[in-house]
Amino acid sequence: MKKFIIYLFILIFPFVTFSQEYLTGLVGNPVIKSYLKKKNAIPQFKSYIKEYPPISLPFFDDFSYPGVYPDTSLWIDNEAYVNSHFAIFPVNYGVATFDVLDANGDLYPEAGSFPFIADHLTSYPIRLDSIIDENYKITPADSIYFSFYYQPQGRGDIPLSYDSLVLDFGIYNGDTVFAWIDSVLVYGYEYLNPGEDYIPPLSKIQPPLACDTSMWYTLLDTLFYNDSIMIPCDSVFVLDTEWASVWSAEGDSIDVFIEENDVYFKRVMIPVTDTAWLKKDFQFRFMNYGSLSVINSWQSNTDQWNVDMVYLNINRSKDDIYLRDICFTENSQSFIKDYYSMPFRQYDYYFQKDTIEIYAHNLDSADHTCTYTYYVQNQEGDTLPAFHYDGFTGIMNPYFNQTISEIQPFVKPPVNYFFTSTIEDSVKYRISHVIYDADSVTIGDTMVFHQQFSNYFAYDDGTAEVGYGLSPAGAKLAYKFNLEYPDTLRGVQMFFNKTMNNANDRSIDICVWNDDNGKPGYLIYAWENRKPVFNNGFNVFHTYIFPEYLVLGAGMFYVGWIQSANVNMNVGFDRNTNSRTKIFYNVNGTWINSSFGGSLMVRPVVGKALTGNITAYKSQPADLEIYPNPPASNGLISLILPSGYSDPEKQKYLTVRIFDICGKIIFSEPYSEKPLNVSILKHGLYIVNLFDASYTKNYSAKLLIFK
Repeated sequence: MKKFIIYLFILIFPFVTFSQEYLTGLVGNPVIKSYLKKKNAIPQFKSYIKEYPPISLPFFDDFSYPGVYPDTSLWIDNEAYVNSHFAIFPVNYGVATFDVLDANGDLYPEAGSFPFIADHLTSYPIRLDSIIDENYKITPADSIYFSFYYQPQGRGDIPLSYDSLVLDFGIYNGDTVFAWIDSVLVYGYEYLNPGEDYIPPLSKIQPPLACDTSMWYTLLDTLFYNDSIMIPCDSVFVLDTEWASVWSAEGDSIDVFIEENDVYFKRVMIPVTDTAWLKKDFQFRFMNYGSLSVINSWQSNTDQWNVDMVYLNINRSKDDIYLRDICFTENSQSFIKDYYSMPFRQYDYYFQKDTIEIYAHNLDSADHTCTYTYYVQNQEGDTLPAFHYDGFTGIMNPYFNQTISEIQPFVKPPVNYFFTSTIEDSVKYRISHVIYDADSVTIGDTMVFHQQFSNYFAYDDGTAEVGYGLSPAGAKLAYKFNLEYPDTLRGVQMFFNKTMNNANDRSIDICVWNDDNGKPGYLIYAWENRKPVFNNGFNVFHTYIFPEYLVLGAGMFYVGWIQSANVNMNVGFDRNTNSRTKIFYNVNGTWINSSFGGSLMVRPVVGKALTGNITAYKSQPADLEIYPNPPASNGLISLILPSGYSDPEKQKYLTVRIFDICGKIIFSEPYSEKPLNVSILKHGLYIVNLFDASYTKNYSAKLLIFK
């Protein structure tokens, strides 16, 4: 059994095979970026010496809380990423992941092909001299142990042998040192003069008066009216700590790791016997060494490590590994067969799963009788009693007594059919999973899953652990989907990850194929010369709305791309769901099934007509833009105004004019936010002009009419 599971990992986790498809890390963390945006996170902006009051024993963190950053009452930095999707069978739900992305989800500036120190996870100062409440002095005789669990790679990238995870102990030495430059969020409108639309790259801007105003910042990109940007504000100093390394692990792949250790997470127990550490300001920190590919277009996030269950206390022993706790470990699953999400009106009994798999751990040393149940709520929050799972009760063996071959679902509950027919595409259900100790109902765990139905088909769960790419130029990718009923294909959502220096900012043709005996067949549609649009955020895709919709009959169809260059397009790849059998690539005239276990973050959009792009623009354009261009069959177009015209007062002075190719004006009226109907125009090329009477400015864009 052990060899069989290891063989599965070899199939699921190859990174570069001898074929022409590849998986890479991500150049940024979209979940962190989305979190910062939602929280409107603005650091302090004043010069200061950061001091951290010491905390008392015990020190414990299992990273099972919401959010993306470590607990600020225990840790002084936020570079490690708290999540539930990078680790494979963690000790409990949630881990701290180390990689080569900073606290903002960006590649470290010093990242390169040589190993460098990347993430830190540093504890508050800890009172290891005494127990204050009990007026008790701590000595080595009190049996002090520091423990944690770790896993290399997980569902991420393999850390190589020279990319290590390190643990240091430290004591404050009495000095202060520079720690970092604090930043502040500023907006484009704070710096634009009247009549200006944008500030060009390489211009210098000054931080607000509350900051150190000598810290001028050079713009790397155009700054528009509605843009926001983090700029340096002040220097921050911290109390200096002298560190000594006490443990380290060399990088390794997950399949080799479990073969050597027969566990998914390895426990480390370190006795604290040196009296030098028994001070009132003891600290410890984890940090990882990482490195990037030597090939520029493939440089992205790499070298993941996962850490769980960090625990420091007195009166422990080397066998002190147990905790009276029953907890979920893996994310809950979609109730839809094959798909993670799909349009409601395409759903019927065929797509209903028979069962789902629920994984949970008993962290105690003895068997416990545990009960699991789930219940369902609709969008209004009403519980649906008819679809409640009454529950399963069984014996759960201790997690720490199990090998990898013994990790099995605690229960496979049936999926009770609760998705009733509706004419709407978008509906959401809340499914709450509950597990508890039958002998002590206060010991247990709850996990919530949102079953989403929308206007798209999705195999992925919206999180990208790595990126997917093909080579060479001309390579094709086709992704299989199935319509139960005839429908209208309106476009496709795609999630692109950036590569360093935007090397994947290249054109692709977005394509649709019909089916030929389970493989892509005839190319029925190609939208040429589309470029990646990058969006920061969890589950934020860019929607490419087709200029012409496609009516598809019931059955299988394929969406994907043909690439124009030999570069990694770095499309998001989700490793928590596996639709490998639906992914096909073609580099030499033959369609081949993908060798990677996971799901591409590519979603066909069906149903009603789409009005405008679902994804917001980074900023307003410098000139007029038209969408869609050419217009769809209804003849409607939307005008995307240049930067600086979001104010309705300014829009009062705008006039829209349309000229034919000879310069003759054929249309003129005041600007309106409503879509413009150009169905009366004949086949040909036109110029759409936007005239601003208040500033006597003109903006123009070409309009192509196909009939």
